[in-house]
Amino acid sequence: MIPLQIFLTALIYSFILSLLAMGFTLQYITLNVPNLAYSSIAFFCTYLPLTFLIAKFSPYTSLPFAFILGGAISFLLFKFLKLLRERGMSLVGLMMATIVFDLVIYACMNIYAEHLSRNLQIYAASFSLTTYDFKVFGLPGILFVSAGVCISLIMLFTLLLLKTRFGIAMRAAVENYALASTHGVDVDRVLAIAWFFVGGIAGVSGALYPLWFSMDPWVGARMFITIFAACVVGGIKSIYGSILGGALIAFSEIFLCYFFSFSFPWIWSYRAVISMIVAAISIVIMPHGIAGYVSRVRERRLVKI
Repeated sequence: MIPLQIFLTALIYSFILSLLAMGFTLQYITLNVPNLAYSSIAFFCTYLPLTFLIAKFSPYTSLPFAFILGGAISFLLFKFLKLLRERGMSLVGLMMATIVFDLVIYACMNIYAEHLSRNLQIYAASFSLTTYDFKVFGLPGILFVSAGVCISLIMLFTLLLLKTRFGIAMRAAVENYALASTHGVDVDRVLAIAWFFVGGIAGVSGALYPLWFSMDPWVGARMFITIFAACVVGGIKSIYGSILGGALIAFSEIFLCYFFSFSFPWIWSYRAVISMIVAAISIVIMPHGIAGYVSRVRERRLVKI
């Protein structure tokens, strides 16, 4: 029997990780550049709920500001990569540029944590805001907030993608950058807005994280492995596949660590290894992820018909 606390952890983790995986995939397919700074952008915003708590506000009031902050940082990175791309930098060079950006964000997190420690006597190198959460029928508020935020943002993104002119333009830009430009689509503007939106999703996900999990400046680097594993499992170029991949990785990681912890209590420190093992197994079984497997099943059915 799985304890309620473990099940809640897996459920909350799945909501946060699904959003992060969706955002990483969308950024990847728009520029074909893996954004290695993505998780650091998300978890840089983790310090916002702590800041709001210090100012005597509820941590949840920081969510809109986390969206704006994450979106702004992501927008700046997009402009930076676009400039480098126009100057002829290779894919490897662009990836290295995202690493540099990642290190800058990491340095800023440490500087801010040090500021809180030295000037306000608040130890921010490692913290959790679980005790400041509210309860609903004995259940943590983060469960309902993370579920609501995850479902709402996915629905909003779906409507934006399928029911608006912007969504049509974005799909056209993703499918064929040059062709979309010749048809009058301002591709750079569309992609810049998309990166802002995705960065906002990452910021909100990061702001939700410390309300259930422990946070430190290295969380972004550790979580990138898990986010990447979720995208691989779901399908590296499938937005909705990555959402399913995020849920699968989250439950696999938490449940397997729980069962293994009876024999190996230290396994919780190596959660990311579980994610990579699950991703490796899924590549063998489903080389193109869940999305690719579903597509092949549909094609087979059509052939039989």
